[in-house]
Amino acid sequence: MVSASKLNNLIKNGKKQPPIQNNREDSAVKPVLAIASHEGNPHNPKTWSGTSSNIAKALEDLGISVLGINAHLNRYQKRACTLIHQMSGLGSDFWGGPVFRGESGKIIQRQVKALGCKKVLHMGQLSLPMPKINPGVEHYLVCDRTRNLWNKRSNLEGYTPKMLKIAERLEWESFAQIKHFFPLSQYVRDNLIDYYQIDPSRITVINTGRGSLQPFYGEKDYKNGHILFVAKDRFEAKGGPLLLEGFKIAQQKNPSLKLVIVGQENYKHLNGVIPNLTVHGFIPWGEELQNLFNTAALFAMPAINEAWGLVYLEALATKNPILALNRTSLPEITQNGKYGFLMDEQTPERMAELLLDTFSDPERLQKMGAAGQKHCLESYSWQQTASKIASVMLDIPASKLKAKEFTLV
Repeated sequence: MVSASKLNNLIKNGKKQPPIQNNREDSAVKPVLAIASHEGNPHNPKTWSGTSSNIAKALEDLGISVLGINAHLNRYQKRACTLIHQMSGLGSDFWGGPVFRGESGKIIQRQVKALGCKKVLHMGQLSLPMPKINPGVEHYLVCDRTRNLWNKRSNLEGYTPKMLKIAERLEWESFAQIKHFFPLSQYVRDNLIDYYQIDPSRITVINTGRGSLQPFYGEKDYKNGHILFVAKDRFEAKGGPLLLEGFKIAQQKNPSLKLVIVGQENYKHLNGVIPNLTVHGFIPWGEELQNLFNTAALFAMPAINEAWGLVYLEALATKNPILALNRTSLPEITQNGKYGFLMDEQTPERMAELLLDTFSDPERLQKMGAAGQKHCLESYSWQQTASKIASVMLDIPASKLKAKEFTLV
C-alpha cells in the first residue's frame, strides 16, 4: 500500500521515464504506442462508443503504429468478479471496484510485457492501478470523468460505504501511475487540478471528434416544432422522463410540438398514447438516423451525468441547437448556452417553459443552429484529438505530425 504522503507526491509530480531510444542512427523510426481498453478491443468501433477506434485510426493516419490491448473480461470472469465483489461487502456494482480493476490491470500488464511497448494510452482508469509498473514504460490516460465527479452526480445505490472508500483510494493510486492526463473536457481538467492536485503541466484537454453522421448543409425548418432525443438505452440516466413530462405540458399549450425518441424499445408502448410522440427502438447509424437529425429543429437530452456525449456534437453538426442540463461538459460544448439552452431547475415545468420559449423564435433557432455547426466543425475532429495526444506522448512537433515525418531519439 502506498502511503498518503508518498501517493500525493507521486500524483503531483508524476514519474519521469527515459525516452524511447533509436538504435538505428542512420534511419527514421516509425513511432509505436499501445492503446489499452477495459471495454474491449480498442480498434473495434463499438468499444467506448467508437472513441478508442477513432483515436487509433487518427493516430495511424499520422503515420503512427497503434497496438491494441484488450483488457475486457469475458462473461464468466465478470460473474466471478461480481460474486467476489458482493461477498466482500462491496455492493452490487463491481465497476470501479478492486476485483474488476485488479483483473483488468493484470491483463494489461501481461500484454504490455508481451508486446514490449514502452508507451501505453489507457482509455479510462477502470483497468488501473496496475499491480506493478515496469521500468521504462510510460502510462497515459484518456478520461471523460473522475471518481469524484461521478460520485457527485450519480445514483450510488449499488455501492456500499466500504466500496466508495476503496474506489476513492484506487482512483488516487491509478493517477499516481500516470505520466500525462488527456481529459476530454475542461470540466474534468479542472477537477483533476482542484481535487486530485495534478500539476496543470501534466494535463492536455483533447476533446473528441464526431461520430458517423455527416454534417447537414441544407435548409432547415425551425418552425416545425420537431424535437429529437437519441440515446441507446439508459432512458432515465439520459433525462428521458424529465423531457417526456415537460413535453406533455408544453404540447398542451403548443400542439404543433413533436417529440421523436430513438433507442428506447421499452417505451414504444407510448406511441399513440401521448399526442405527437414517436418512439423508435434502436436505429443504427445510417440514412434513417441521419434523416432524423437533418429534419429536427432541436436536440434535447437533459442527461443527469453525461461526461461528454458524442451525440451532442452530432446534433451541432446537423445544425440542431441543444437543450440540456447546465452541468458537466454541456456549458463547454454549448459555449455557455450560445449554441443551446441550459437548464438549472430540473423540473418538468421548467422543461416545458424552455421548450415553449425555444420555438417561440424560429429565427433565433436558425442562427443558433448555423453558429453551432460552424463552431463544431472547426473545433472538434479526431485529427485534432490525435495530434494533441501524439505531440505529448511522442514529443513530435505539430508541423512534423502533419507532414508525417518522424524520428524518435
